[in-house]
Amino acid sequence: MKYLLGLLFLIVIGCNKSKIESEENLSTEKSEAKKIPYKEFLTSINRKSRDEKKNYLFKYINYDIPDYWTSTPWSFNGTSREPQKGTIACGYFVTNTLTDFGFDINRTYLAQQASSIMIKKLCKDFKYFSKRQDLDNYILSKDKNQVYLVGLDFHTGFITRENKDTYFIHSSYINNKGVVKELTKNSQALNASKTFMIGTLNY
Repeated sequence: MKYLLGLLFLIVIGCNKSKIESEENLSTEKSEAKKIPYKEFLTSINRKSRDEKKNYLFKYINYDIPDYWTSTPWSFNGTSREPQKGTIACGYFVTNTLTDFGFDINRTYLAQQASSIMIKKLCKDFKYFSKRQDLDNYILSKDKNQVYLVGLDFHTGFITRENKDTYFIHSSYINNKGVVKELTKNSQALNASKTFMIGTLNY
């Protein structure tokens, strides 16, 4: 009996050790993937065909851009072309990352315009709302894995939807926080706005 209990103990310990080693290896793989320099990452993106990039756009905005750009500081005049270097204003955050993906746009001009001009240039199916709840209902009525541009009273950024969760990805001016991906329901910048214009990003 003692022999069997001892054997079971060794098996459990061995399984847990294997699980831990497996999780550590997975963690290492993820961290190594994030160590790819941003310029090399963009090169790999732009090797894709147009159809491949069209299917990849959601992943790029929803996952890759936050991975690289989160915590890059905001400033009103920020124009950084590389994450974690310098500062980035909300409009430039949108146009720079889209240009990096391959959008053929005048990024400087659009970054300096009202967000409504940028949305009309880059999006389809744009809508105006004056109630926050109407914005949420609209997004949840659309297909998943879409990328939207949103224009607020004095701010702009991306909105994405994963299942029933919606996220605001933007360079936040609040406390100069900078680039952040946050649930829309928790976003101070989004919830402070009185007007909303949204369009489905068209590539």
